[in-house]
Amino acid sequence: MTATVSRFEPRMAPCGHQRAGERFVSEDLQGLVTEELRYDCGCAGSKEDFHDGSVHLMTVHHNGRVLTDEELRGE
Repeated sequence: MTATVSRFEPRMAPCGHQRAGERFVSEDLQGLVTEELRYDCGCAGSKEDFHDGSVHLMTVHHNGRVLTDEELRGE
């Protein structure tokens, strides 16, 4: 398992404002990759790439409302 944490420069957050934040990436070396963006305002986004090629995307506004929660099937 590998994991990295890094800061990112301000970009458009799910709330519509430019915000900096942290990016967390982990990989299990067998194909599972998880990326999380945590904006300084409290918004968040995540992407999970699974072993079978499917992808789960989630975007959350800083007020807690889920804006996107979808699973895309791999081929």
